[in-house]
Amino acid sequence: MSYLALSEGIEPEILPSLGREISPLDDFRTYRGLQKLIRDFQPDIIHTHTAKAGGLGRIAGISLKALAGLQKRARLIHTFHGHVFDGYFGPRKAFLFVQVERFLAKLTDRIVVISPLQFEDICHKYRIAAPQKVRIIPLGFNLTSFCDCRSFRNEARKKCARCESEDTFVVGIVGRLTGIKNHRMFLDAARVLKERDNGFSFKFLVVGDGELRQQLVDYARKLEISEIVEFAGWHKDMRNVYAAMDAVALTSINEGTPVSLIEAMAAGIPVVASAVGGVPDLVGEVREEVSGCRMAERGILVRSGEPLSLADAILFLLKSRSRSAKMTDRAREYVLRRYSMERLLGDMKQLYVEVLQD
Repeated sequence: MSYLALSEGIEPEILPSLGREISPLDDFRTYRGLQKLIRDFQPDIIHTHTAKAGGLGRIAGISLKALAGLQKRARLIHTFHGHVFDGYFGPRKAFLFVQVERFLAKLTDRIVVISPLQFEDICHKYRIAAPQKVRIIPLGFNLTSFCDCRSFRNEARKKCARCESEDTFVVGIVGRLTGIKNHRMFLDAARVLKERDNGFSFKFLVVGDGELRQQLVDYARKLEISEIVEFAGWHKDMRNVYAAMDAVALTSINEGTPVSLIEAMAAGIPVVASAVGGVPDLVGEVREEVSGCRMAERGILVRSGEPLSLADAILFLLKSRSRSAKMTDRAREYVLRRYSMERLLGDMKQLYVEVLQD
């Protein structure tokens, strides 16, 4: 995402040794590199994100403070966009990460979570930090650019989904091609809908890239659905991506607040998602259950790991477009109000002033 920073005239400092996987040598190099950056920059605030960078960044700041390497005390803030306590590792490793995060939280001035359900996880379920130390700050974006993307639907469908027919129902999924996102459930649902052969035409658009891409391509071939699945890779212009879709799915095993659903809602596209992490907060109160699918205020919830439920939800959206239109209207109004960039900037300014005044 470096292009976003560069577009604002900000050139990031990149530490090549920082990677997603645990590597003792590279992680030590990253730790020393972070120490140097902090010592040279003398920050008032160190604000970290994600598990690996969040751990190393806070340890680097804490160690320098302990060694009197900073001329002033830097406040430590960490944001949980999700967490690695469920779905990523086995029980023993997950338990270890919980203990590490509990230790780091004691030395962190503020913890930020992005949804009320995540607040429950961090404060009560896993007891990472005391509630008085945790702040709920939802994500924020410039969403206005998505509001008119339906006006160029036909061109986008041809470009992104390679779909010529206006009658084909295009279902998209956006995100890293990695295990926690559970793309196999998406592909399994595609196979279910193909095998039903109920007279409808579908196209399944996979947007994103990652270490599982070839495995997922092979899996689609094994399921004999390659002709209706398009692996589109990464796209910078997400307006075109959402304009090409008639519905957006999310099949994650664990999730914070999914950006893809927020953007889809702003674009006026119905969403169906597994009921994990912060997703129920986003789609709202469940109003009724139909064929194993929970119809919420702003989207449809399905059980994680159940492709039949996902297939039923997609079919419902196709058959009940007038009803789903009301759902998407509520969703758009909600995300434009709650997830605006202006609201996020105000919340962050308030948090930084608060922590500096401690």
